[in-house]
Amino acid sequence: MKIRTEIFELTVDGKPVVVKATPYQTLSTETRFRVSVNESPVHIFAWDKDLNRLTAIDSSNAAGHMPEKIDEAIGRQLYQRVAA
Repeated sequence: MKIRTEIFELTVDGKPVVVKATPYQTLSTETRFRVSVNESPVHIFAWDKDLNRLTAIDSSNAAGHMPEKIDEAIGRQLYQRVAA
């Protein structure tokens, strides 16, 4: 996988959200993403089997909590980009 940071904009509840996402692979070859929202500290997004979607797996850490609607919108966008 070629590592390339993508920058894209989403609109959540009528507000623009600028997302920077950089994919990387774990030793088990799982693809995860380092994600920054509006220049926030980095959140790690990975596949959650229980939710059946990509989601922030570190929202309770020092990077702070990410609102659920933003988490879901980013997860959908990342999934579409990986599937393409």
